[in-house]
Amino acid sequence: MANFRVNVDKAVYTALNVAAVTNVASGGVFNMLAPKGTTPPYVVFQAMSKTDDHAFALRGGNAVYMIKAISKQPWPKEALDVDTEVDTVMEDAVLSITGFNLLSCRREEDIYLTEDSGGVLWHHVGGLYRIIADET
Repeated sequence: MANFRVNVDKAVYTALNVAAVTNVASGGVFNMLAPKGTTPPYVVFQAMSKTDDHAFALRGGNAVYMIKAISKQPWPKEALDVDTEVDTVMEDAVLSITGFNLLSCRREEDIYLTEDSGGVLWHHVGGLYRIIADET
């Protein structure tokens, strides 16, 4: 069986690295964690959970991915603008997942988090996306 997590990570990374997103997330797109010193705004995504789905002799996956914009502007508008572009790209995205047929890519929940780091506000705005695919 193809590695579901690795191949979905690649597909999500490819889907997010388009001009519509990178024009507003000028710091880039990263899996799990942005490198230290990355200039915001940027996008971080990561797998949060995955369950196996079995259909006859084939196995598929049902995963939840967190995709969020990160900004350090005093007001969350910048992160909200990035999230708008991310959602436009990811809702019903046609992900090309090696070894799998995509069945669905849908946003299920929003994420809003503000943190204070040494007097600087960091806004995390995004969503949880369910990605379902069957093995080919």
